[in-house]
Amino acid sequence: MEKKQKMLEMVEKMGVQAEKDGYPPAAARILSLLLIGDPPYQTFEELQKTLNLSKSAVSNALTLLQYRCLVEYFTISGNRKRYFRIQKTAWYEFMKTIVRTQRPFTIQVIPEAIAFRSDKYPETNKVLSDAKEFTDYMFGEMETALAKWEQKHIK
Repeated sequence: MEKKQKMLEMVEKMGVQAEKDGYPPAAARILSLLLIGDPPYQTFEELQKTLNLSKSAVSNALTLLQYRCLVEYFTISGNRKRYFRIQKTAWYEFMKTIVRTQRPFTIQVIPEAIAFRSDKYPETNKVLSDAKEFTDYMFGEMETALAKWEQKHIK
């Protein structure tokens, strides 16, 4: 099997997993290609051609991936093309996004759900209380770990 075909199979495998994690199909494939492709950067047109995606699919996917701080672009002097690559701090930014987007659920929604529920099913109320306690602990630990990582590696 030729190298390009093997790469596309790996992109597909990784893409399926990224879809399970909530990424749209095109974004999942682009992220996967940028992680394993040689060179580790691609132009818009290369992404479109290699992955057989429409212009709008590539554009929307790149917008999402850039918004999530996973992909960035750079230019080369004398060349008008933009080259896309995995952002150097992508994994750190990914974890920050999880904390930023999921923490409000545990701060606002779970307590409201607990307050809304009757005392008729205390075991369900306990599950919600335990979920709140657990997520508060986990997000606190994640915030501490992110701050340590930032201090050591980012700034």
